Amino acid sequence: MIESGYLKPSQRRLVDVVVSEPMLDDALDAANALFLRLEAAGYRVMLAPSDRTYSRTSVEERERPGKTANHRYPSLWHPSKATVVFVGSVAIGLTLFEMTEELEARYVDGEYIPLGKLPAAERRRPIPSWSWTSHKHFATGRLCLQAFSPYPVADWVHRWPEAKARDLRGQLDEIVDYLTKAATTIAGLVEEGERQAEIRRQEWEEERRRLEERWERERQEKARAEARQELLEAIRAWDDVRRIQAFFREAEDEALSRTSEEREVLLGRLAIARELVGEMDTLGMLMKWRGPEER
Repeated sequence: MIESGYLKPSQRRLVDVVVSEPMLDDALDAANALFLRLEAAGYRVMLAPSDRTYSRTSVEERERPGKTANHRYPSLWHPSKATVVFVGSVAIGLTLFEMTEELEARYVDGEYIPLGKLPAAERRRPIPSWSWTSHKHFATGRLCLQAFSPYPVADWVHRWPEAKARDLRGQLDEIVDYLTKAATTIAGLVEEGERQAEIRRQEWEEERRRLEERWERERQEKARAEARQELLEAIRAWDDVRRIQAFFREAEDEALSRTSEEREVLLGRLAIARELVGEMDTLGMLMKWRGPEER
């Protein structure tokens, strides 16, 4: 948990400065000095334009993060658009943030206070049952400039952390020179990243093509199997119809050879039987059958 009073403006279309309230003026002054120095070198500083996708690299505000994951709560504010400087045609993202340090703190009146800020007498006093000490991260008053590649295909980050307050102002020329050289590095990373992305896209297209071909083969095999099954059923139905028709013909011939009284009874029964069996349209079944290519 961050017990450091980081500002969280409701507006997000702002310069990428993430600090506590006491550090706001110093941070804005430092950012302004850097931006003026960059513009004096001929580089444009702005919020990321909309001509392509520019991403913002998150910040690790802990001065000494160690190996533990950073489960921030509450989360730090971040702008809706990255702040970038264009060195020629290459964009470099810039974030100025305040670092935190882990301190032992006592819970007093609803908030954690670093032990170093408590009066000596208060530190020596036994801890009441309603209070306790814990390790928390607090804003240090020292800034860190993070430069990063805003291109999703290129992973590049460099930081300038302050060893003591206001150190950053003395490094502005060094920072401008470093960013000038970094533009070439980032451009190369972007070129390689786009090349790798194109390779992955082609591999994905090839995989999709193979899948579609497999699905088409499976569809054709299924259509062929269904057509064959339905054709066999039609053939069996044809055999049934031919057998039934032969039965009625032979029965009718046999009935006609009987006495008039028997003939009348037999022909009547055959009529009822024909009506019960119904119409048998064998060619109609074949007309409804669909071949593999029709499915």
